[in-house]
Amino acid sequence: MSFNVSFIPDRQSGALGTASERLEPGSGYETLVVEACSALSGARAGEFHMGGFGCDEWPVDVAYDLSAFMEQLPPLLEGIRKSREVDVDLYSQGVERKLSFCPSGDLVVIHCESRTNWIPNPVRESIDRGELIAMLSKLAIGFAVGLRAINSELSEVAPFEAWLKGEV
Repeated sequence: MSFNVSFIPDRQSGALGTASERLEPGSGYETLVVEACSALSGARAGEFHMGGFGCDEWPVDVAYDLSAFMEQLPPLLEGIRKSREVDVDLYSQGVERKLSFCPSGDLVVIHCESRTNWIPNPVRESIDRGELIAMLSKLAIGFAVGLRAINSELSEVAPFEAWLKGEV
């Protein structure tokens, strides 16, 4: 299976209580993402999936791995849209991979570098640029939907409130 990434919110979750986060005024995006992933994980409000490069399911979780990916999502999307090379560092223990996204016309070539004994096979995969943008946008929207499903105040904070409207 080729590269894929998704967050699937659990709309049927029994954990639909009110999530309360301790947000400081002016909290930066990275802080908001950490709080959001903690809330989503605690409520078991969705599933994070990544795969590709010869492995359909990478060993990722919502609390830490999704947080690491989401921290880097805005620059990744911007780079892909502007046809610039962008790296995503999946630094968490057990995953420890770097993905380099290299736009080339209508395609994006993704190079996977492992820092563990896992060896990607193949090392490079290509994906249609529009398909990749759609996949990343769907991930962002699902993330925001998950926050709303647990009644998190974060769903009303930028950029998550825009993502709920499909503005990624």
